[in-house]
Amino acid sequence: MGRGRLRVIVALLMILLLTPIQAESVVTSEQVVTLGEDSIFLNALDSNGQESLTVGDNGVVYAIPNDDPESAKQLESITDQNLNALDFHPGGNAFIVGDLGRVLRYDYQDQRLSNVSGTSLVEISTLTSVSWNTNGAWAYISADSGRIWRFRSLADGGEMHVLENSRESPVTSIDCHPVVRLCVVSTESDGIGIIDTEHEITWLGGSAILWKDVECATGNIAVCVAVGSNQNIGTIRLDDSSNGETTLDAQILSDLPSELSRICSHSEDRIMIATIPYGLIDYRPSSEDAFPWYDHVDAANQQLEVTTSPVVCSWSTSESTGWVLNSRGEALSFVPIEIENPLLTSLAGYALAVVVVISVPGIVLGLIFMNSPKMQASYSRWRRKRKGLEPSLKDKREQRRKRDQT
Repeated sequence: MGRGRLRVIVALLMILLLTPIQAESVVTSEQVVTLGEDSIFLNALDSNGQESLTVGDNGVVYAIPNDDPESAKQLESITDQNLNALDFHPGGNAFIVGDLGRVLRYDYQDQRLSNVSGTSLVEISTLTSVSWNTNGAWAYISADSGRIWRFRSLADGGEMHVLENSRESPVTSIDCHPVVRLCVVSTESDGIGIIDTEHEITWLGGSAILWKDVECATGNIAVCVAVGSNQNIGTIRLDDSSNGETTLDAQILSDLPSELSRICSHSEDRIMIATIPYGLIDYRPSSEDAFPWYDHVDAANQQLEVTTSPVVCSWSTSESTGWVLNSRGEALSFVPIEIENPLLTSLAGYALAVVVVISVPGIVLGLIFMNSPKMQASYSRWRRKRKGLEPSLKDKREQRRKRDQT
């Protein structure tokens, strides 16, 4: 190999080694949108393919077009009670639950709210979560008392039953898998539970952790993920077969300086975990890998006031773009970081950069080695020396000294 080609490869190697990897974040913010002029406090958000719905204190509800938060619409309020959770039905409408047993229906076609009848069993309860089961036949509704009910609307009102084997710890979240016929329950001190097709609860453990939220992967990935105190992530592997066994495995993100707070589904194998302080972690349920997405240090360095309020949830508009909504009704866009190296101008390129910086030195040195007879001869001598077949430098000097003396 000519010296010119060698210099080019070495220079390329040095450029790659010296190229700084951009902070922890792989995205940055570009735009801030405030939902309304009035002061609000939001508690929850859920998304479908076209829009997101967010609810909060004093009965506030906003419908947000996923690709255009500036066109968000505040719905006409029908209650002054705090609204705490919601879930979209597979058919498009949504249930919203809140204080004093409030259960509302959101009609996506005309964007109107209405009261759900037949829910007298929960009239005095502070409702904390709601989730539709896999086929959308029943909604599971929970309270801070630990109770869980199943509810369905009927022509004459509704049918509601309390689930047996409920515990006394506040239920923080319920989510049902869209394919596997199981739902997962997270609690403050009773651990993680599973609701099966017979509406029976089985408790999996994890009672030493205060679980804050749970979200199931979409598609055929039979996994739900829960986040809890002290950087705990719980992976619930679902099995709804007759002899199946659903399991819970908890692990700690020990290197994370933040607390985990919320989970939001973005795609089949990607959920975003919100952190306190303000930030996002990209988590892949199939592989149980976690990656920095929007680090709170980078967010704070932009000196945006929006980052001082907790994340409610987030949603995507593409593989690498989307929005984060905070509790004050401020939506912050995220876009891929622009990297100075022209080879790394996309999010995929950024991810590749980490791989390249780690793997290219070996590849380049290998190419140099294969094209350099001198390096190959040196390597051969080193191997022979290690095996005792090649004289050492000391032995060579001694041989040379003896030759000179004769």
